[in-house]
Amino acid sequence: MRWKNVRTIFKRELKDQLRDRRTIFMVFVFPVLLYPIMGLSLGQLATAFQAKARKVVVVGAEFLPERQEHAGEGASSETVPLLTPEGKTFDPRLFDSLTEALLLEVECVPAKPPWTDAAERRTLLREGRADAVVLIPADLAGSLDAMDRTEIPIAYNSASEPSQLTEQRVARVLDRWKERIVEVRRVREGKPEGYDEPVRSTAEDVATRTEMGNSTWARIFPFLLVIMSLTGAFYPAVDLCAGEKERGTMETVLISPATRTEIVMGKFLTVMAASMATALLNLLSMGVTGFGLAVQAVGGLGDGMKSRGAALLQAPSLESLFWIALLLVPLAAFFSALCLALAVLARSMKEGQYYMTPLYLVALPLVMYSVMPGVELTVFTSLLPITGVSLLLKTLMLGDYATARRFFLPVFVPLVLCGLLSLRWAIDQFKSESVLFRESERFDVRAWLRHTVTHKLSRPSPAQALLCFVLMLVAAWFISMSAGFDVMALVAMHVGAILGVPLLLAFLLTSDPAGTLRLRPARTRYLLLGLILPITLFPQVCELRVLVEWLFPTPDILKQATGALEKMLSSAWLAWLVLAALPSISEEVAFRGFIFSGLERSYRPVWVIVISALMFGFMHVLLSLFAQLFNATLLGLILGLLAYRSRSLFPGILFHLVNNSLSLLVGIMAANPAFEGLSRILFRDKARLMFQPVWVALGAVLSACLILVLAKKRPAECMAASGRPE
Repeated sequence: MRWKNVRTIFKRELKDQLRDRRTIFMVFVFPVLLYPIMGLSLGQLATAFQAKARKVVVVGAEFLPERQEHAGEGASSETVPLLTPEGKTFDPRLFDSLTEALLLEVECVPAKPPWTDAAERRTLLREGRADAVVLIPADLAGSLDAMDRTEIPIAYNSASEPSQLTEQRVARVLDRWKERIVEVRRVREGKPEGYDEPVRSTAEDVATRTEMGNSTWARIFPFLLVIMSLTGAFYPAVDLCAGEKERGTMETVLISPATRTEIVMGKFLTVMAASMATALLNLLSMGVTGFGLAVQAVGGLGDGMKSRGAALLQAPSLESLFWIALLLVPLAAFFSALCLALAVLARSMKEGQYYMTPLYLVALPLVMYSVMPGVELTVFTSLLPITGVSLLLKTLMLGDYATARRFFLPVFVPLVLCGLLSLRWAIDQFKSESVLFRESERFDVRAWLRHTVTHKLSRPSPAQALLCFVLMLVAAWFISMSAGFDVMALVAMHVGAILGVPLLLAFLLTSDPAGTLRLRPARTRYLLLGLILPITLFPQVCELRVLVEWLFPTPDILKQATGALEKMLSSAWLAWLVLAALPSISEEVAFRGFIFSGLERSYRPVWVIVISALMFGFMHVLLSLFAQLFNATLLGLILGLLAYRSRSLFPGILFHLVNNSLSLLVGIMAANPAFEGLSRILFRDKARLMFQPVWVALGAVLSACLILVLAKKRPAECMAASGRPE
């Protein structure tokens, strides 16, 4: 072997790879941009998901020693409390922290049916009336005085993850209670450490063999269904698009009588069929193989473990398999549309393979979040496209049909909308000759920089608008990580990331930065609309905020951070500058300026308004809280319409400024006793800033009229708007 030839070939292949722009992006740029966004997204998911307090029913709490002592029945002198005097929680001293103690809510019930009846207790646990039941023996106090061993049963449902976690928490509480009793007794009697255990808890599992088997498969199949659907959709999509380009058969398809939309739909159905077949065959093969291997493993266990092992490996029921097949249809449709849209962009099979990695990196966190312990189907999780489907399938396999019915539409609608948007994107790409017949390129950094500087367009492209959005999020992520959460960090985030990035890109990538940012005078009527609309909309915004807060409660950690920030903003003028004026300018420049102008080059006005509003709402999710998605997106729709009609940035800035200022002003007024009389006139609930019904109704009517006036086209403006930017 001659090493000189090896070195020459290596240098040649390396140059070829470095000349490909998409290879450079996927290998070097994409990981740098992706992981901060992933960290930001996962941090917000972790913040939005709070451990839910679980209900524990204590049957026979009157038999506890401290309760008898309180009733004057003469309990032992070394009584150690298990419950608080109110009987609402366990004694906080049995936990590492007060937060951990609040995760268990206690309900004390007398020792009588239905809780003392085993059959009725199983039914109540399955219905979710309690997550665990603690059965206090009637002779507990006497057994403790006589130093006899006693058992405290804990009934739970192993087919339910919340019930399992609750049983484990309660068992730890009883163990610590036992240790405290032993310690008190040992000190009083001078006994050595290691004194006999006075209390032993026993678990009572009410799950049937079928429920245990479904619970096992419900943890596995949702994950496999997502991965196999994605894998099955991607490779056929690449072969049907990039493969045809390489084989030279794309032209034959294009000259057929079918339209481009029909061609895309035919390809979409083919990819969808392949995705469903791949997922079903893989699940079937993996399920049968895994079941066989697991049965062999159970055969090697002792007799005591065989029964439970066989129950856990119970084959999934026909009903579970039906739900798998049913939910596979919308999931496969979503992945097929998304993979087809990406595959059209690829010039070759090799380039198409590069798109597989980012798809997996985006899908895996969403599906992994759904299999984390304690994550349940809620309004928040149901709106996540991949996570919602996985959790819905898991819920159906566990037989919780009441929850599944309640969240079916919140899961199904976002998935279908995302699939339709992806399919629309694929059709638009297929109609572009420059996408279908792109030649192989040789990417050179110096030539690209020279071309970027010397051949600037007057407006950015949609890809540059998306790049602006991603760079803003990444820059905001790094600023928040380095500066923390305070006034200076907030100012740096808005100035350096949300305002600085679009300004920089406007000067670097466009020949008309002022036109790109829509820095042109606005007509008086649009300025008036920007001033009056936020005032009439404000009562509805407050009502929506309360509703969203009820659906998505603000985590305690974020409440503490917000309270600390408000204390830092001691001056009302400083608070107005930081929380009202600065965001109004920076966010409008970014979303109704650079991003809006970039989207206008390729999309219809309605799509420009919707996409920019969704980006606006998504930014508020990542940088603040998930609950901000709805308010920010709805206001973003009105701001987009205002920007489109006025063709100026200034009405949107005025609208944004008035809306933010009203939030601060109303909050200050509601907290000030000097405005008590005015508050009674305005609010029906001052604490939650909910306006009187008359103001809500009046604001809704006026807002609807003003929005209709704004949406109405005027002939002169239509002629002015007909000339699209290049």
